[in-house]
Amino acid sequence: MSLPTGATVVGIKCSDGAVVATDSLVSWGTFILTDKGVKAFKLTDSIVLASAGLTSDYQMLVNRLQAYIKLYELNQKKAISVKALAKMIANTLYQQKMAPLYVQTVIVGVDDSGPALYSLDMGGSLIPDEYTATGSGTQTAYGVLERDYKEGLTVKEAEKIAVTAVKAGIARDAQSGGSIRVMTVTKDGVTEQVVDN
Repeated sequence: MSLPTGATVVGIKCSDGAVVATDSLVSWGTFILTDKGVKAFKLTDSIVLASAGLTSDYQMLVNRLQAYIKLYELNQKKAISVKALAKMIANTLYQQKMAPLYVQTVIVGVDDSGPALYSLDMGGSLIPDEYTATGSGTQTAYGVLERDYKEGLTVKEAEKIAVTAVKAGIARDAQSGGSIRVMTVTKDGVTEQVVDN
């Protein structure tokens, strides 16, 4: 489905963590609303969500998930795992498939099972993977990922690949642009950096 907003979002699972990188352009069709948009969000101390699609939809999804996470952790008396949160998102999206949220989502994190990466479409399909790209810059970003990804990457190596992939998306997709936000998750927590394009 063609969406009125664009993005380039990349996720990479690593030997010691996981990385997501996004552009920062928020557009509506051919109109640029801002080049300072935020498309990646820290949901817990060890899980990050990044999303392409309609800004209001992924912002609403993040707000809803923050409440769901608190409820889960109160009920279960433990931190939510990456897989449990990804399934929670898949269920949320599936329940709304007749009036969908226009989002393409990437979840990365680290828990007791190690690093994890999941991608989800707006219908709630849940796909575990080693790397992924989503948004209108997907095809160009995948070219970089398929060329440069190798098993056993460290987060430092993956950060460079993710930035290169998002830059490639920005270069070829008119609806991607601005600076590049990189969020890295390791056993020590979440770090964030912004790279000028």
